[in-house]
Amino acid sequence: MTQVEAIAKYAARASFDDLSAESRRQLPIHILDSLSCSIAALGAGPVDACREQVAEFGGSGPSALIGGGQANPIYAAFWHTVLVRYVDFMDNILAQTETAHTADNFGVALTIADYVGGNGRDLMLAVALGYTVQSRFVDHANFMTRGLDHTSQLAFSHNAAAGRLLSLSEQQIGHAMAMAAVSDASFAVVRAKPLSQWKGLASAQSALGAMNALFLARRGVEGPLQVIEGPLGIDHLLGMKINIDWDKEGYEGVVGSTIKKYNSMIHTQSAVHCMVELAKANKVDPEKVTSIEAEVFQLAYDFAGGGLYGVDKVISTKEQADHSLPYLLAVALIDGDVMPAQFNPERIIKPDVQALLKKVSVQPNHEFTEQYPKKMPAKITVRLQDGNVVEQEVQDYPGLASHPFTWEEAVQKFDTLVAGRIDEGLSGEIKNAVRSVENIQVRDLMKLLGSIRVASKTTSSSKAA
Repeated sequence: MTQVEAIAKYAARASFDDLSAESRRQLPIHILDSLSCSIAALGAGPVDACREQVAEFGGSGPSALIGGGQANPIYAAFWHTVLVRYVDFMDNILAQTETAHTADNFGVALTIADYVGGNGRDLMLAVALGYTVQSRFVDHANFMTRGLDHTSQLAFSHNAAAGRLLSLSEQQIGHAMAMAAVSDASFAVVRAKPLSQWKGLASAQSALGAMNALFLARRGVEGPLQVIEGPLGIDHLLGMKINIDWDKEGYEGVVGSTIKKYNSMIHTQSAVHCMVELAKANKVDPEKVTSIEAEVFQLAYDFAGGGLYGVDKVISTKEQADHSLPYLLAVALIDGDVMPAQFNPERIIKPDVQALLKKVSVQPNHEFTEQYPKKMPAKITVRLQDGNVVEQEVQDYPGLASHPFTWEEAVQKFDTLVAGRIDEGLSGEIKNAVRSVENIQVRDLMKLLGSIRVASKTTSSSKAA
């Protein structure tokens, strides 16, 4: 049996009864978090471009869309993956050298659960299944260190979840995964500096390809089931053998997933939290700062501090700013938080943050690296013109898997992200539906989400976003 066939067997046998009590407790939290990110993305320039693409090519099919309208399920899955991903505020899975955005699986799960007329338990199972499949690849393989992006793993997780919802056979699920995996691998250079808008859209492209393969598999089209261990397959590309014992795997991926408290890339969360806490505890005049020194674990340095993935010398766009520790720490000190407002184009280019970010230096700390990912240590040292030094150190942040979000914290984040976008009545209905997700029909949730209307941002702002 190939690895693809083993995953297909694992997916086909999954049932809601397999989910632990802890997974059932956390799944509504992660679903609400994904919806808050999706609603926050509506109206952004690249998101509007994707919506136009869906309107032109997605037809008027049976799938309801967040923000209104209908499309076929292939383009609906694309659209919903665009939304959950674009603002870069969704959840993640962390490992020593790898990472992935587990919420990249949410749009497919939501779309196909709606398409099949499923209930909330179907949605929860699909989310759990997608999260777990992708998480196990993060744990057991080295996609990113070999130059492949973590969106490559979505070929397996998307089609495992969607195939189960469609009640496809093991063989059909396997062929769907194989076709998507062999055709839709992407490169980690999408995360390298200078960052482009595609960073926030790449997972949606994976969803588009995966769903196209899925429905072809349902029609009997077959793919290369040996895509992992076969000659010149994924094992060859990674220089290692992927050997996950799927017979022994549960469906607990959501329990290991971490939610973002701040609107910045995952590895910067503790450093940003450290600066926010420092700003709360000390009255620091940003104009009197001579230097800011940040000590972080290796991956935080590699992704956002000038390490492996390079450095953006000029910070002028959202994509650059949310992956730049100098910008994030500077704006956190000045504004006391890092939320979508800190990535408005006019905020990014203001002289106060542009001057302060040039005073930030970032260094990897070996001891911090040894503690990651169980802990996410960070230390900030701020030096002032009068010679005073202010320091702050943290070991984690609210949202890390060891310090998971509560429902109340998820609601607070949701309320912050949707404020001014939907009225309080609709907001309350969505939260109530998700809180009782086990007992709802997905189509009823989609009626609420389809009634959302958010105007596009101004042309200048949206193009810069």
